[in-house]
Amino acid sequence: MPDVHPADVQKVRARQRELGIPESFEWVAETTPSLRAAAEESGLVVQEHPLMVLDPGASAAHVDGVSGNTSAGQHQPLAGVSEIVGVGTLPAARRRGLARAVTAALVADARSRGAATVFLSAGDDDVARVYARLGFRRVGTAPIAEPAE
Repeated sequence: MPDVHPADVQKVRARQRELGIPESFEWVAETTPSLRAAAEESGLVVQEHPLMVLDPGASAAHVDGVSGNTSAGQHQPLAGVSEIVGVGTLPAARRRGLARAVTAALVADARSRGAATVFLSAGDDDVARVYARLGFRRVGTAPIAEPAE
């Protein structure tokens, strides 16, 4: 892949502003390594997240005995692939296995809909360890670049 330059990022950011959408970039660091420097030079802040995929054949362990409206998430299936996104638990309900149960349920639903590949970006290495216990393994880094708040 050709190198990405700050001017390239600026063009995309201008178009994002024209369209009224967030100025945000997400990519796989290992496939486009030059994007990080270009994003930072154009004024964006880059955060890195573990990119993880569920091992083939794994279904993610089922967790019984969880209920309530304190944890949520979703998956986005397309052509045999599904990305798990937005898994979160209210702070008062953390450390009870709720996010793990939600993730297991999302994996089961993705598999039932024909997803052979299920992947996600973990918030950080601590969160990645939770997903690893469900059968996910790190395959790369998923940077996200956004304007400073």
